[in-house]
Amino acid sequence: MEIGNILSSTIESRAAIMQVQNRDNEFTQFQEILDRMLTEERSLEDQERAQIRQAAEMFESFFLNMMFSQMRNVNFDEDGFIPRGNAERIFTEMLDEVIADKAAAQGGFGLADMLYAQMTKQFDNVIR
Repeated sequence: MEIGNILSSTIESRAAIMQVQNRDNEFTQFQEILDRMLTEERSLEDQERAQIRQAAEMFESFFLNMMFSQMRNVNFDEDGFIPRGNAERIFTEMLDEVIADKAAAQGGFGLADMLYAQMTKQFDNVIR
């Protein structure tokens, strides 16, 4: 074999190796882009699920607040020992709202869980 043939085959080999490395780099970049897209899609789906959960809890909180409000409207003793003022009415409304929020966040009656399950079922059907 001549030196010219050896050099040209070496150059061709290096060129082939560089092409393979470039393809590897392109594949790696493509894989990274796909991974990023899948991660972003999952994070968007997780955000949407979190928003659905928040809406379900807010609905349960609203429902519980209305229930507490109606329960407080039952006046057994209208002319009580201590007359009720506007400040007490405002305080009890605020107290009912806080209790309803805490109860819904900690599971409440399970209404938020049922709503979340139903809405995510619909959400999954839309995605697919």
